[in-house]
Amino acid sequence: MIVDEFSDILSEMRFYWYESDPEKKAALNEKFNTETLPKHLGYLENILKQNGGGEGFIVGDSLTWADLAVANSNDWLRLVCPNPFDNFPLLTGLIKRVRETPQVAEWIAKRPDTPR
Repeated sequence: MIVDEFSDILSEMRFYWYESDPEKKAALNEKFNTETLPKHLGYLENILKQNGGGEGFIVGDSLTWADLAVANSNDWLRLVCPNPFDNFPLLTGLIKRVRETPQVAEWIAKRPDTPR
């Protein structure tokens, strides 16, 4: 359910990626950033808030695949939105907690550089 939310976001992003007309692309980007993305991230923020007030993890009380999906989305969403989580403080906190998890922090420090 939570990870599927990112499939939904990607599905809506594809219209932007494959549009070749600059004016249409700009309009699609604007709609994505002002309507689509806030709708999906608001939904996820609400789920996080329902789990212990949003100060822990998105499901349960330990790191799960869903938390990793949220943290990972921060990187690829920045390709179309400079600061996708600015209006979502609980999700921003979750991303920070995930990235500070020792195993995740270790991987981030040593992972290969992947060109965008």
